[in-house]
Amino acid sequence: MNKQQKQNLVKAVEQAAPWEKIRTNLDGVYIVKTPTHNDCQTVFIELNPSLNGQPTKRRGVYLKNIDELNSIRRICENEKLEELINVVNQYYSKKEPPRIEI
Repeated sequence: MNKQQKQNLVKAVEQAAPWEKIRTNLDGVYIVKTPTHNDCQTVFIELNPSLNGQPTKRRGVYLKNIDELNSIRRICENEKLEELINVVNQYYSKKEPPRIEI
């Protein structure tokens, strides 16, 4: 990120209202300004898959530092996560309950 981009980021955050999502040029990545607490400003990065530039979830995953990002990466890279998602979708994504054969 160059100096001008950093200045634009700081300016956008300063002008944003608390809990306002600031769009970035990265699809599904937003900057969220939180209310000031004890004269300290906190800003999060929100990961929220988007469709046509609009978030698909009401709330995404909020990240505050690189350690949190690395933790999310490790979770997403776990092969068992995909297996778990497939099983959950198999049994719970349908409107009708699964039929059990006896």
